[in-house]
Amino acid sequence: MAVKKGDKIAVHYKGWLNENELFDSSYESGEPIKFEVGAKMVIDGFDEAVLGMEVGDKKRVVIPPEKAYGEYDDNFVFSFGRAEFPAGADIKVGSMFNMQSSEGDVYPVVVKQIEGDTITLDANHELAGKTLTFDLELVATGVEVPEFHHHCGCGCEDDDCDCGGDCDCDDDCDCDEGHDGGNHGCGCGCGHHH
Repeated sequence: MAVKKGDKIAVHYKGWLNENELFDSSYESGEPIKFEVGAKMVIDGFDEAVLGMEVGDKKRVVIPPEKAYGEYDDNFVFSFGRAEFPAGADIKVGSMFNMQSSEGDVYPVVVKQIEGDTITLDANHELAGKTLTFDLELVATGVEVPEFHHHCGCGCEDDDCDCGGDCDCDDDCDCDEGHDGGNHGCGCGCGHHH
């Protein structure tokens, strides 16, 4: 039976950059990824690629940035003074930290540059702006999927939300943060996250 939206499936995959640089593989862990199709548990291009597959099917799919982790956005690069970091923090280029937005969302950031006491951070996903290639193999349907937190777009991100999912997450974000929708972490509540 062909996979459709709402199915809970297990997929083995290999993810490639430029079709020759392996960046992730479920085969290495021995565990396929399990998710509900159409529930925003994986990137859009991955979600769309499994539609119509049947158990045992294999395919290769190329996913552009807008269907993956979005374009690289310079608005997600910003600077802070060293004094704003925790005392004793090991701050060096490449270090990762978690930042909390004014809305309470937590985002990973990477130290991009250090100039004196000014620390430049990058909140773009490490795969932002990249075209991804995946080799997919549908291994099962009707599986139990891990718990997933609500991102309907209403901004509450509460599993007990009673909005009914009528927040229309698939539309571009209409906040005033200067981006064009996609996967972003502006905290506007549209449900698109890094």
